[in-house]
Amino acid sequence: MTSVLNRRVAPVLLLLQVAYIGLFTVLITTLPPDTAELDHTDTSALGTALYAATLLGIVVALVGAAALLGLEKARSRTPRVVRAGWLGVVALGQVAIAARALINVFGQDPGPDIVFGVAMTVAALGVAAACVIEARGSAPIRPHVQA
Repeated sequence: MTSVLNRRVAPVLLLLQVAYIGLFTVLITTLPPDTAELDHTDTSALGTALYAATLLGIVVALVGAAALLGLEKARSRTPRVVRAGWLGVVALGQVAIAARALINVFGQDPGPDIVFGVAMTVAALGVAAACVIEARGSAPIRPHVQA
């Protein structure tokens, strides 16, 4: 069960998150502006570049974690310390996603948004668990010292 979660389901969920980011990025950039947006000044070039760099970093982290979880070649070629660190960072990000989704769920009136929020929470926690299990398995082995 664990290997199915780690090797098959978690990489697909990570790639679905990347697709979700891409979809909303396209929607935000192509839809006409809201009337409230017209009252605000344009963002600075630094703000736009920082947003793009952050978004690219998140996508690279998610795709890299999907590769480390799903591809034996990527897993075997990556040093254990890098693999454990990368998956640990992604696991923390997934826990943050789950926490934010739960905050949104508890702030909503009953409806379809709650179902989506709960599904997003379960998926993020599943990916976080897969990352932690894989990171623990790839952590350096320490010899047991008896006193």
